Amino acid sequence: MSLRARIRALAVGATATVLVLFAIPLVLLLLRTATEESREGASDVARSVADYVSTGPADADLLGAYVDRLNAREDSPPVTVLLPDGTALGAALPDAAGEYAERGDAHPSSGGDGDGDDGDDSRLMPVSDAEAHEVGGGQLVSVHAGTRDGDAVVLAYASGADVRAKLLDRLLLLGAAAAGLLVLAAAAAEVVSRRLVRQLASTATAADRLGEGDLTARAPDDGPSEVRRVAHALNRLAERIDDLLAAERETVADLSHRLRTPMTAVRLDVEGLPPSERTEELEAHLDHLERTLTAVIHAARRPEREGALPRADAAAVVGDRVDFWRPLAEDQGRTVSTRLAPGPVLVRCADDDLRAALDALLENCIAHTPDGTPVEVELAAEGDLVRLDVRDRGPGVPEDAVRRGRSDRGSTGLGLDIARSCAEASGGRLELDRRDDWTVVRLLLGRP
Repeated sequence: MSLRARIRALAVGATATVLVLFAIPLVLLLLRTATEESREGASDVARSVADYVSTGPADADLLGAYVDRLNAREDSPPVTVLLPDGTALGAALPDAAGEYAERGDAHPSSGGDGDGDDGDDSRLMPVSDAEAHEVGGGQLVSVHAGTRDGDAVVLAYASGADVRAKLLDRLLLLGAAAAGLLVLAAAAAEVVSRRLVRQLASTATAADRLGEGDLTARAPDDGPSEVRRVAHALNRLAERIDDLLAAERETVADLSHRLRTPMTAVRLDVEGLPPSERTEELEAHLDHLERTLTAVIHAARRPEREGALPRADAAAVVGDRVDFWRPLAEDQGRTVSTRLAPGPVLVRCADDDLRAALDALLENCIAHTPDGTPVEVELAAEGDLVRLDVRDRGPGVPEDAVRRGRSDRGSTGLGLDIARSCAEASGGRLELDRRDDWTVVRLLLGRP
């Protein structure tokens, strides 16, 4: 998971956790509020009907029409009026509603003070307080109203479905608000993560450029303190690399002068000696020492010429070196066949190193096998490595021949060591194999 995705997930997860922690008590509060609102609504309707009933004689037809009109409204709870003679007008209520019809703490006929009792107007009959009871999963509100013919009971029912509907509406609203908060949290996290990742990406780009040999690359000096600290460390490292390379260049520049001057003095001293076999031997040693010194200086200056990460087109190098050795092979009656992968095949080593390694392998094939022995060269890409096989039908190469100074063919054994060093420097390896009478020296070279 990327850093941006982690930051977004953290912000959204933290916001969601807070919302859940607040949602539990909030849902309980909303449920209680919806229940109380439904009960209050039923109580208001029951009291208003009771006030109407207490205004005069109980005309069943007129009262029934009035109650039916109330029940026809969508926002009104169902209402039933029980007249003194036992007639029920209005909606059908739960079966358990009948047992509460005769109950009431303030019965109007008992002379108690009711909500609708008015001592100044004898035409108004007393009305009791509203009482709520849990019935059938809802709440039944009962109000007793006095009439000329006796006591009437008004029942209003607040159903559980009504409470759940109110709760659902509010939960949907809160859910939409919570979703909006999550979106805002994700958007804010995206903005912050983009800024942070952009600064980290710039630092990583500078590190990649340094790894590819661009020593002028520097990380931007901005962003949070932690990112700035990484950028400062990377820039100090780049400056340190610059200093080390400058010191190395100075050392290499002085190497030739410091070594060639005493060697020239020794050569002059040897040339001043009388001619003899010993003098010729010393001159040969000096010639070998001078060639070795030239090779050392050339190798020391290679990073300056080729950069921090050298690369070469193996297909081009193989084609060039095979063409170079082909005339000699044809003079000895050899066939040299090649099988090369199409297009450029880049490997992580210098042209000179790969050229020297391939020359050493081809020279071994030509110098240490009888005339007419065929030679094959194959180049193929295999995953993260490039395979370079040099095959001949010679007597074979022992496993320990890759160690410097060891050979079964009368040579110094440096050829295979050069090839091995080239392969290992690129991140690969050298392998020896014997297959179907073919001696196979395989270079596995790393890709850039």
